[in-house]
Amino acid sequence: MILPNYQYTQRFSKWPLRIGEILFLLVFIAGFLNSALAQENQIKQFELDNGMRVILKENHSSPMTTSLIFVNAGSKFETEYNNGVTHFLEHLLFDGTASQSQEALSGGIERLSGYINAFTDKAFTCYLVLMPKDYIDYGMATQADMLFNSNFPEDRFPKERGIIIDEMKMNDDAEGAPAEDYFTERNLAGTPYALRVIGYPSTIANIPRETVIDYWKKFYGPNNMTLLIIGDFDTPRMTETVTSIFGKFPKVPLPSAPTMEYKRLSGKQIFKAAAKTKSTYIDISIEAPQFNDSDYFAMTLLQDYLSDEENSPLVKILKSDIAPLATSISANLDTREEFSRLNIEIVTEKADKADFIISLVDRILDSLKSNLPSEELLDGYKISRRCRDIYMSEKLHHYAFTIAPLLAITGWNFFEKLPERIDSVKISDMERAIKNYLEVPSYIATVVSPQTQGNESVYKSEEPSADEIVAYYRSVKSPSYDLNSGKNFKMPVVKEISAPETKYAKYLKETFSNGLTVVIKSNPDSRVFALNVIGRNRSATEPEGKDGITDFMNHLLEKGTVTRPAEKLAGEQASIGANVTLYDNPWITYDDRYTTRQFSFLKFETIDEFTEKGIELFADIVAHPAFDSVEVEKVRGEIRGRLGRNTGSTYKTAHNLYYAALFQGTPYSKTIEGNLATVGGITIADLKDYYHKIYSPENMIITVGTSQNPEKIMALIKNSLGQIPKTGFVPVEPIRPANISGVKAAYQNMEKTQTYIYMGNLLPSVASPDAPALNVAAYILSKRLQNNLRETQGLTYSVGASITFDKHFGWFFCTIGTDTSNFVKARDGIIAEIEKLKARMPTDDEITEAINSIWGSDLMAKLSRINQAFYMGVNEYLGVGYDYDDVYIDKIRRVDKGMVIKVARRYFDSKNYVIATAGKI
Repeated sequence: MILPNYQYTQRFSKWPLRIGEILFLLVFIAGFLNSALAQENQIKQFELDNGMRVILKENHSSPMTTSLIFVNAGSKFETEYNNGVTHFLEHLLFDGTASQSQEALSGGIERLSGYINAFTDKAFTCYLVLMPKDYIDYGMATQADMLFNSNFPEDRFPKERGIIIDEMKMNDDAEGAPAEDYFTERNLAGTPYALRVIGYPSTIANIPRETVIDYWKKFYGPNNMTLLIIGDFDTPRMTETVTSIFGKFPKVPLPSAPTMEYKRLSGKQIFKAAAKTKSTYIDISIEAPQFNDSDYFAMTLLQDYLSDEENSPLVKILKSDIAPLATSISANLDTREEFSRLNIEIVTEKADKADFIISLVDRILDSLKSNLPSEELLDGYKISRRCRDIYMSEKLHHYAFTIAPLLAITGWNFFEKLPERIDSVKISDMERAIKNYLEVPSYIATVVSPQTQGNESVYKSEEPSADEIVAYYRSVKSPSYDLNSGKNFKMPVVKEISAPETKYAKYLKETFSNGLTVVIKSNPDSRVFALNVIGRNRSATEPEGKDGITDFMNHLLEKGTVTRPAEKLAGEQASIGANVTLYDNPWITYDDRYTTRQFSFLKFETIDEFTEKGIELFADIVAHPAFDSVEVEKVRGEIRGRLGRNTGSTYKTAHNLYYAALFQGTPYSKTIEGNLATVGGITIADLKDYYHKIYSPENMIITVGTSQNPEKIMALIKNSLGQIPKTGFVPVEPIRPANISGVKAAYQNMEKTQTYIYMGNLLPSVASPDAPALNVAAYILSKRLQNNLRETQGLTYSVGASITFDKHFGWFFCTIGTDTSNFVKARDGIIAEIEKLKARMPTDDEITEAINSIWGSDLMAKLSRINQAFYMGVNEYLGVGYDYDDVYIDKIRRVDKGMVIKVARRYFDSKNYVIATAGKI
């Protein structure tokens, strides 16, 4: 797995609070957090005798624990001949050990309701497991067995080579992939970081097994690893467990770090190319302070300032007009061991303005010293960072992907003190950092524009020659190793699988006189205050010809209210560290798990201490949106740019084709984002009229997670959102589509190396007694698809089956992304697995694994308080009750194999179905 590159943009603005009040809040939060860490989140750091560094961080907000192991091995340690070997090795370590098969490794984790994964970066590789707390020792033992006892079966190599090459094609399917690759090649040229993490088809196809094993032996010693364990455990007992599991493996002689004489950037260099993109991508990499430089902390806050959607000088100048120069702007401080860069990414639909945009950036940076953030704004960034750490600490597995990588690069001593160092930054520190790095910046910039007939330079990555790689490996000989030394490794014995103890929770539900439904869940698990809004029947409520109006409106809700302009609103949110999520991140290809045709969502988080202010602010957002005409046109431009970029994705195209075919003639056939014509035709009057429907009190469900008294919270909501006047709107229920007869095909030809397939049909509703068995059947089908089409045949990186239930009907689909030459194999393979499930009863082990894995996935999805609130709202929308989670797993546990084969035969129809395909076939 490759760690995705994306930027988190926090929104801030001017505040109505005085400096003294802001400083008080900052000191209060810092003291509150430090006290909480001391009492609830004990941290212990030590080193085993074999050199493995260990960090234990208690967090008792959920009955789960995660183990993250960072190995100092990444693409920076590779050469042009073995480029991609680190990521290749990451895949191969899941293929079996001296004592366990691949199926035993992953199946053992899933049978205990756990989650196992890994990702590779340029400087490190991370292996993670997330387990119910009672089984974390089994998860860590599995990690140890994989990392130190793998046996690299020869017959797995062809399969893994095919999977990784398919992963390359999947990555290339992303709209901005060519721009990112070109930027990396130019920006990091002359450093080990210029090598691609995933490698090239020519390197992956030709790296010998012996070379992979030699690389593993050199880098995978305990003295080259850091273990971070976070979750619900007792530190003294965990110290003993870690020592017994990992302490037995010996140190290894480590290779020398790659020699690198880093030369600071000097002057300005601009490189241009054309590629198959829809937008123009401008990436600027500016020399920045190393993490051990005192200017680093000020630069971290400057990153926040430059990304600030309401206050950033970049945003104000490049996105301020009705016809803005840019549709997206972000800044990211890229921290490496040897250097740092401040990277600015600008996306524009105006390729001919690229040079002008770069010149404007130069002028903005040059004048930054005279356009500094205010003291209030600076302190707001600090408060928001502190609160964001609280929110992220609830999401144990996401911590690995977002925060912990900095730990792997900088070490614990730096990482632990980083919040305090950032809190100490003053305006004078920012002035110094600007003077040293941004006043006359040195940078490398790349411009990748859409390929047209007139483009001179068409970008193509510089893939090494396969003949050269083969010749190289003929000239070198890798040593041989004994791979049987781990055959006596013993896994912990699990006596009984049981659900974790449920902590007491108090629920309170009320429907106000204006029709608003509110549900509050109170328990002491977390200090986060989380509020979620569900707007019922999203696609069914959207007017004809106004597809995408919900998405349009949700983007506008953050742009100000009647009494709070966008800057003021963002500033007040920042003053309480609020995190507001109104839509999924468009820059993460598969980040759409919450977005659905069934409903819209609005998420709000702060900490308990700011509950009253938070409710007041959020109520203003929901009840009094401004719909400012300038903001409407800016958002319309951003959506148009995003729609254009999405047309290049086989995944998104196949997804939309599937829904259009399955739900033909009903509201769910609409695309969630709309299209250029529908978005272009939406007026302010349309937005206002629609707002009074989708977010009328009669159509909203509000769910809250808190540790506070639920009666108190209910009163606060009644006095704010409960005062929204009734509109008389009657929720519009979705329509069940006609049954599919025969094979209904939808296809769009795309000039891509990967083809994406969606196949599926209709199901009964969530209220059906068959729903639990269908969930189990879908898991078993998905697992079999992965085992056969991915692990055995190596046809794909991504394949699976999924089920969605609605109030009056449901649907399922199987998906796969594969090389265009494998279309027939992939399609027929899916159908074959469906037929096998209908022909032969699943095994007892498959049923057990499915039930426990569904339970584990449910626990993982609801780790955070905001997600608990979200799913309570979903359950209310579906009509099963806000507390359905308390009985859902019990229903799943009653499913047996007879029930699974019965529902598979009844509903998984391989004669009548929809197949939607995007790509070349």
